[in-house]
Amino acid sequence: MGPSNSADPETSEIFSSSRHALGFYRCVANTCRYSVPLASLRGRAIRHVLESAVASVVLAIPSLSVGIVGEDTSSPRFVQQPSVNIGHHFECLEAGVELGGQEPDLLRLLENQHDQSWLDVEHRPAWKLTVVIRDVAPKNGLLVLDAVFAVHHAIADGRSTAVFHARLLDKLNRPQSDPPAQLSGGILDITGTRKLVPPQEQLVKFTTSWGFLVRTLWRELGPAWFQGQQDAAPWTGEPITREACRTALRLVIIPAAAVPLVLAACRAHQTTLTAFLHSLALASFASRLPAEAAGAFRSSTPIDLRSFITNNDDPQPGGNRSRFGMFVSGYFHTYDTPVLTALREGLSEDKIWRAAADLRRDMKQHLDNMPRDDIMGMLGYVTDWQKFWLSKVDKRRQDTWEVSNIGSMPGGHGHGVAEGTTGGWKIERSIMSQGATVAGAAVSISVAGVVEGEISLALGWQEGTIETGTVDGLAEDLRTWLGRLGRGQPLV
Repeated sequence: MGPSNSADPETSEIFSSSRHALGFYRCVANTCRYSVPLASLRGRAIRHVLESAVASVVLAIPSLSVGIVGEDTSSPRFVQQPSVNIGHHFECLEAGVELGGQEPDLLRLLENQHDQSWLDVEHRPAWKLTVVIRDVAPKNGLLVLDAVFAVHHAIADGRSTAVFHARLLDKLNRPQSDPPAQLSGGILDITGTRKLVPPQEQLVKFTTSWGFLVRTLWRELGPAWFQGQQDAAPWTGEPITREACRTALRLVIIPAAAVPLVLAACRAHQTTLTAFLHSLALASFASRLPAEAAGAFRSSTPIDLRSFITNNDDPQPGGNRSRFGMFVSGYFHTYDTPVLTALREGLSEDKIWRAAADLRRDMKQHLDNMPRDDIMGMLGYVTDWQKFWLSKVDKRRQDTWEVSNIGSMPGGHGHGVAEGTTGGWKIERSIMSQGATVAGAAVSISVAGVVEGEISLALGWQEGTIETGTVDGLAEDLRTWLGRLGRGQPLV
């Protein structure tokens, strides 16, 4: 995308827009819990304060004012809209009236949001902020609300959802909080040409060797009968189906007090939280699924490409990490029969940590080689993405689970509030979630946190592709093992 009112999406955006058009993936979401002293509002209605801040964020992030023309074709285009009706993208609910106020109600709200297709994407930018006010008359003088930011994946990746909330927090805490001059009657005027963030193909210098090219094309296109003896196919739940495409979610929380102990244990065992969560998922599935049905597993890890940006003629405030858009690749890892056999013979702390350290080492080798021989450099070889996705229906999924970790975002007061003060807006927690992914991993584990706060793990899957009891078991195992580690106890 370039500095014009109309731009052709590059292959990474087409990848996501084609999935939405088919109903294969509808949105990624980030739910942040905000708190603010009522006195800081100075009598202003909370809806008006939020609407003003949202409008300011839209003006700061050009991607939030684009439509997608021809989404169901092989040549979609991003088109800058002349205006944005904030009412189409912002909604306030009161817990206890519409929702009931409990955590399960928030998950039901998220499940419903993940199952909604974006309407009129040609003229209406595909994103929404739904705010749930937790207590309209708090006794402690602190107003608490959950803000669900959901967005079309062609416009934004998981990291971008944190960028949105960081910008929103900054706008809420600015001393000058009047609505922008371009906002009138709920309509935000978008005047002039806006320079959209360039796509990752322009910013990251992908290179592909002939060997990687041939191996990848042969794996995808070569006849199975000519590829020789194959390893055991990974267990990935039921075959891919388009119906019914309903989302199910579970939530696992690492309390703020436990986070330092968990991260310190990861460092002590030469691994990372992401690799450790992969290892825990491996241990859970290996112990809960019989060997005759599940002889191997495969996991995937989305990789943030922002650190690989070299063509940086359009610097962003806050650096590349603050870029809003699609900047994602992936790493894939297969766990074969010997690894699973060792775990099934008896779970031990040593086996789990060893698997986490081994995975971290392999991931680092992959990262050290990037962006050479990366799968994102191959997307241009697919000429018809809708045909590509439809060809997968009734076939096996490739991945058992995915761990997507967007890291921890600052939750402090932000701009305009003096250090050490108790006033102003804060973010207490962040939950990144993904909905039913028709042709993706059987289960997604989405990880997000707030600096010096808790870390959330949102488990998402398409109903019918994996037994609910299996995912509930995974969630319970994660709660148990992470809880023990966070209390300084043995892992198993």
